[in-house]
Amino acid sequence: MASIKQDLTNRNESVERVYGFNAESRFLVNRRYQRKLVWSIDEKRAFIDSLRQAFPVPLILLADVDHEGEDRFEIIDGMQRLNAIVSFIEGEFDLDGAYFDLQAMAQTKLLLDKAQLLQKTPVLDRAICVKIVGYSLPLTVYPATAHTQIDEIFRRINAYGRHLSRQELRVAGVTSSFAQLVRNLAARVRGDVSASDKLYLSSMKQISITSKELPYGLNVDTIFWVQNNILTREYIRQSRDEELIADMLGYVLLTPKVSSSAEIIDEFFGYSPNGAKQARRDEIEAAVKKVGSDVLIMQYMAVHDVFREIVKASGKRFSELMFADAGQRVPRYFQSVFLALWELLINEQLVIKDVKRAAKALDGAGENISIGGGGGRFSADDREKNITVVRGLLQKSFSKRKQNDPALSSWTTEFENILMQSYTEQALYDFKQGFMFLDGSAKFDEPLFEKVFKTLAAMANQGPGAVGYVIVGVADDAKTAARIKDLYGITPISYQRFLITGIDHEAAALPKKLDSYFLGITQRLAATQMTEWARAQISRDVRLISYSDRSLVIFRVEAGHEPCDFHGKYYERHGSNVSEIAQPGYAALFRRFLSAKA
Repeated sequence: MASIKQDLTNRNESVERVYGFNAESRFLVNRRYQRKLVWSIDEKRAFIDSLRQAFPVPLILLADVDHEGEDRFEIIDGMQRLNAIVSFIEGEFDLDGAYFDLQAMAQTKLLLDKAQLLQKTPVLDRAICVKIVGYSLPLTVYPATAHTQIDEIFRRINAYGRHLSRQELRVAGVTSSFAQLVRNLAARVRGDVSASDKLYLSSMKQISITSKELPYGLNVDTIFWVQNNILTREYIRQSRDEELIADMLGYVLLTPKVSSSAEIIDEFFGYSPNGAKQARRDEIEAAVKKVGSDVLIMQYMAVHDVFREIVKASGKRFSELMFADAGQRVPRYFQSVFLALWELLINEQLVIKDVKRAAKALDGAGENISIGGGGGRFSADDREKNITVVRGLLQKSFSKRKQNDPALSSWTTEFENILMQSYTEQALYDFKQGFMFLDGSAKFDEPLFEKVFKTLAAMANQGPGAVGYVIVGVADDAKTAARIKDLYGITPISYQRFLITGIDHEAAALPKKLDSYFLGITQRLAATQMTEWARAQISRDVRLISYSDRSLVIFRVEAGHEPCDFHGKYYERHGSNVSEIAQPGYAALFRRFLSAKA
């Protein structure tokens, strides 16, 4: 560690300068190891009050890294504090009932003049604001040359404290396939997914876990686990949802079946304050690699979607479905039902044929499940007996699957994940209300169809590995949704801040409705003038899906090994704007793909 100490740079930066770093997109968050944004308003307010009173605060540890050819600071420790500073300055919360004076800093005054920030009232005394932004924050910057170094530093910083939850301590700096699988699934279920592991700090708030007090992010009360009273809000903050997923995956992957306990979950991640053996970690790591992370994700989400369908059909929260009084958290009851569904859907290759019957079979089923004393060990035998009981209750609601892939029809949660990813990777996501003019003529908007494929071509030119989506059936804004309601009587379905109108109203006048509509789209797609590999891939991957009784069309493009042209021209996307690449820019475009080949 001597060389690390020699390379460390200690510096002090004012709050004003740190805010400037954020505005310049200098701060990176690596979600491979970094915590979620989970500080409450009260916690943020307390930190800002410490700055006001000139109390000492913990240092912020950053790694000096290269990101997309630019020098950036990857946050190793201090993300919650940095976010609190930005949130306060931008008026997301008050201090003693008053909001930051945007005229107290040149940068925020400029944003105020451009109407990019709005001054909330009452305004905090300017002298206090100046004192806060003048506070000198302790920063330590480490010039990292490999991500493994950052992982190890993060783990060592957090391994000996108790400010992280047990699950967060387990995963601190761990990059095993199992740990990544658990993190990936947990984000998909919560809804705070992102297209990339590395995000700018300024983007994190869009997928942070918040309360109804804030107009962005994920309201914790709408998260699957809290909504169904499986886990509490505080448990979500502590990453207990990841712990629950890890516990169930251990049961699914290992033979003989293992008990459910905190100590065994520790072993899955190779975590032990006393240096326990790594045998269990190696065993579950081998099991993940044998099945494949991608397959396990598809399987888990297929089971998750069926679980959601059953609970929705019951008209109750899961806890209320299990128990009449619904007065308790039900994580182990959830395990019993979820793993029974896994055995039916994945192991026995069945498909649900009667959702309402399944919901009725589970009504009051909690009385038939014995979870032991709770809080301690849930033996493998007890868990297996409970799964057998639930499987017996559900068996008659399932029939033999006609196709082998259990995840082909699993789109409910995946669709929600795509919507959420668009917050942080705007250039790779676009939404259209439909393909018909909204002037009452019900005529097909040919220029719009062309624009969709120009957009897809531009997305394909983002560079190797880029995956873009255009979803048809999501209104651009509230005004568009209102127009659709006026014309067709369609009330949009809300998910977060998205308004889902579907395309059923467009297909209603056609002979075979959705079939004819989808056929027309694929025929137009086949005639589209764009690079052959891209047209073939988009044609292969286009999907007609159903979400809460709304039909949508999802176009997906995955960048190839060369740029994609549209009508003989090349385009690229910046934010939501598509622009043609002039000939002098061709060299840079082709280098983008040639460097990846090398």
